[in-house]
Amino acid sequence: MVLKRTVFKDFRNIQNADISFSDGMNIICGRNAQGKTNVLEGIYVFACGKSFRKTKFKDMVRFGSDSCSMRVVFTDSNRENDMKINISESKRETVLNNIKITKLADFVGHFRAVLFFPEHLSIVKSEPSVRRTFLDNAISQIKPQYMVAINEYAKLVTEKNSLLKNCEQYFDFENMFSVLSERMAKYSGYITSERIKYTKLLFDKVSNFMTDMTNGKEQISHLFVSNASKDGDANEDASLLEKYYYEEMMNGKSRELSAGTSIYGSHRDDIDIMLGGVSARLFASQGQQRSIALAMKLAEGSICVEQTGDSPVFLLDDVLSELDRERKDYILSKIEDRQVIITSCDESDFSGIDNVNKMYCSNGIYTQG
Repeated sequence: MVLKRTVFKDFRNIQNADISFSDGMNIICGRNAQGKTNVLEGIYVFACGKSFRKTKFKDMVRFGSDSCSMRVVFTDSNRENDMKINISESKRETVLNNIKITKLADFVGHFRAVLFFPEHLSIVKSEPSVRRTFLDNAISQIKPQYMVAINEYAKLVTEKNSLLKNCEQYFDFENMFSVLSERMAKYSGYITSERIKYTKLLFDKVSNFMTDMTNGKEQISHLFVSNASKDGDANEDASLLEKYYYEEMMNGKSRELSAGTSIYGSHRDDIDIMLGGVSARLFASQGQQRSIALAMKLAEGSICVEQTGDSPVFLLDDVLSELDRERKDYILSKIEDRQVIITSCDESDFSGIDNVNKMYCSNGIYTQG
């Protein structure tokens, strides 16, 4: 998969931009707060159907404008594709090869990207929601229907939490609790099952990358943690998980009522990452944690190739400035044969790399180097 071109109009601080990319390494240079990250954000929206900045679509519209548009032109193993997103306060329109797409599941999964964001370097020690988001974004690009399930499940969690907090206002509380628990259990079974299966694939590859990165000195392992895990054993059968979740929700009703929130379900999933048999979150150094994070992102890209037949576009948002020389060299060596788009404040990071397509960003204006 190769991104050929991206076009923005009134997106963030970009009034108009038409940017072309080479098949190899592309570098966007510029000082901070000039709009470098905005390009990667706009590209990544086509991969995951949402921003990595946890922002609403209407917030992407340039200040003073009523609407914005984004477009990517890319080739995959079959053909050249043209995707567009038009955003206004009243609606969001998505178009794939001149055909309007109304369902998110029909839009996501055509263009694929692996994002390296500075916050990802702390994925090991961050709260569980960060690791769940990592899994969800990765799986969604391979299985777009998974994203639909995630979104529907989030709505159910919100609805059930409201029920638990205001239970005295509902005369049919018992029935509503049972219905919501049944629906949540069904989605939880599917979501947790997909996460477990993906995590197994992921850490097989993470282990290999870590061995390579550290010359065999550090061994990585993981434990998938969920309400449905028994003695560290995470069953990946969706139907069994659904049954277990429902039983836990019904048996734990008084506990959820007391807490005023949903305690059971896939929104409590997590990954316990271990280095040398101990918790990496608690005992690994910052350098070791960053190595694990890099290995996880490289593994994500590798799985994407295996599952789809196309290499994703690698997007690196100023992440190299956070790494020491050894880790910079390693990450660059592992993606040198892929299409890469990197933002950076320091051109010297790429002084030894040939055939680089370089461009400069200043206040939302992009010029080829």
